Amino acid sequence: MTGAMRIAAVVATFPPYLAGTGNVAYHQAEELAARGHDVTVVTATQPGVPSDPAGVLVRRSRPVLRLGNAPLLPELAVLGGYDVVHLHQPFIFGAELVALACTRHGMPLVTTVHNQLLADGVKGRLFDAYSATMLPLVLRTATRIIGVTRSHALSVPQIASALERHPEKFAEVPNAVDVRRFTPGPAAHVRTRHGVPDGAPVAIVCAQLDHAHEFKRVDLAIEAVGRVREAQLHLLVVGAGPLRDRLGALADEAGVRDQIHFAGALAGEELVDHYRAADFLILPSEIESFGLVQVEAMACAKPVIVSRVPGCRDVSVDGRHGFHVTPGSADDLADAVRRMLRLPAAERAAMGEAALARVHERYTWARSTDTLEGVLREAVRGTISRTSRATA
Repeated sequence: MTGAMRIAAVVATFPPYLAGTGNVAYHQAEELAARGHDVTVVTATQPGVPSDPAGVLVRRSRPVLRLGNAPLLPELAVLGGYDVVHLHQPFIFGAELVALACTRHGMPLVTTVHNQLLADGVKGRLFDAYSATMLPLVLRTATRIIGVTRSHALSVPQIASALERHPEKFAEVPNAVDVRRFTPGPAAHVRTRHGVPDGAPVAIVCAQLDHAHEFKRVDLAIEAVGRVREAQLHLLVVGAGPLRDRLGALADEAGVRDQIHFAGALAGEELVDHYRAADFLILPSEIESFGLVQVEAMACAKPVIVSRVPGCRDVSVDGRHGFHVTPGSADDLADAVRRMLRLPAAERAAMGEAALARVHERYTWARSTDTLEGVLREAVRGTISRTSRATA
């Protein structure tokens, strides 16, 4: 098959909600539409003003129930009429309904598992129960299983088990960055806006400041700033959410409140300028499938300090594009920050240039979509029957 495909991309969150999975779905949909495919995104309503990807139909439905980032959309059970369905997971409530619809209508299901469901206490036990029951069901239904990095995919027990039985299902389709927007450049006005003194080193950390993204460990980045007393390091915190006050209190306790700058949720040129204004990125996550902010910073020629976890460690090379640190260790993170600050400016710039080159070699949306398009076509070729009318 070489013609246009009718593709349904199903995702729990989507812009204007600012988070990695929705951002990936947005750019993939736009790239596929630009190649002539008929793309529909099926998702839940979100607060804010939507700005849909060019050439893409976005169908937003009001959930009958929403638990955090898990909207219940009953109409997913009757989804039909597409050549292929691309499901972005996790999607509690939605994933199993999509699998049911694909089975009912004979549509191939391609699923990308972006990350694991992790939490503490009762919520964590519920997540574990869901992952042990529903995720294997969806993976059995799927024609292809996509991981954004192989190491992260194989670190998820349910995926590893599914691929042990059917290794031919697996495909690696990395996340990517818009290299037309995320580019190196000056942004002195950002430092001025936040009151950063001339010549002071600046790091940046980017995450939604909500409970669903506590694994990003913004608190650890703030703690590391407090430990690096020999340099007045300033930290730009990009993101918004209910944890903002708690993190501000943590900065007060660490005695670095004047060095922590909460920039709020940013998009577009404002986000790019904040990367440009920083000397390096900190991504101290306890778990990541990829770390989209890592490639955004690298595309702006910034070195990175990231956790040594599956996903992150595949994207950048320790010692070449920045440094890898032990997840959860404030000591290790602070040591890496000191190493970065002690580098001569020319060496740090060379790290950033190497990071930029790696992005252009591996992590552009054009390259990533080439792979995704091929996976979707392979799934369609195996389809026995398809209905002709799309519904959602």
